[in-house]
Amino acid sequence: MFLDTDIAYDPDDIVTAVLAAATIENLIVVTADEIGGRRARVARRVLDLFGRDDVPVITGLGLDSGDHRIVVDGPAAPTWAERTDLVAGIAQACAAAQGRARWIGCGPMRNLATVLSVEPHLADVLTVTQMGGWYRPARYRNPHRASHNFHVDMQSAGLALRATRRDRTRLVLSEHTAVDELHITEESPLYRQLAASTMPWAQLVTENFDKWFAYQQGRGKAAGSWMHDPLTLAAALELPCITFRTERLRIGADARLFPDPNGLDIQVSDTVDYPAVVQWITDILTSAL
Repeated sequence: MFLDTDIAYDPDDIVTAVLAAATIENLIVVTADEIGGRRARVARRVLDLFGRDDVPVITGLGLDSGDHRIVVDGPAAPTWAERTDLVAGIAQACAAAQGRARWIGCGPMRNLATVLSVEPHLADVLTVTQMGGWYRPARYRNPHRASHNFHVDMQSAGLALRATRRDRTRLVLSEHTAVDELHITEESPLYRQLAASTMPWAQLVTENFDKWFAYQQGRGKAAGSWMHDPLTLAAALELPCITFRTERLRIGADARLFPDPNGLDIQVSDTVDYPAVVQWITDILTSAL
């Protein structure tokens, strides 16, 4: 399983990295929206602290987003043999997996779009679960643009969504992730348990939460993090807490999705058992404390 993540910004990514490390044996982390290797170093650090130094980290592609999209750092310089050949690294891992691999997309889609552009046959190998998208305006906070993972790199999102196989691609829609049930604040029991722990990995996760809360408050926003990506991981693991259905959708030039009888059949999230998701997240993290 490849976890494609823009770790080191919103703490739902670092939480997902820990959940993946705890539940996936054959895990590879790929960094999305990379900023000079800084995300890769954070990924390496949290994996090592969690006892998963066997998990490779592949440094992904950047989006020229700027340093404002990172709030927590790893070591000043890599302390491991950092793999930077994105396409070759993913192609080799897929070959070793004998043609069956899963892609868990928790960030912008440039890495996946690039891989499929260079090695299009991998569309027949990868089962993709991607966080992002919406098609019912009343259920998303900003109906005038695509949700974040698609909006920040519309071209890559449009290419990747068209290049992946419909029978192996599922979208965990933003309308199902930006909900109160998945909102973690300083008052949440899960945050308090992490903050009280002396485990080094939990202290790093708490640091990410604290710096994210401060970052939001500095922008005049209420502090909190929605667990978008843990829900996406749960979907990739095929847990029964989330179901999917097929909708016929058109992909717009700006990567928004629109109902269209002449569009593509795309599998999208349908229902979510939020208490079950929160319990799953809590059980895994607290059992490791």
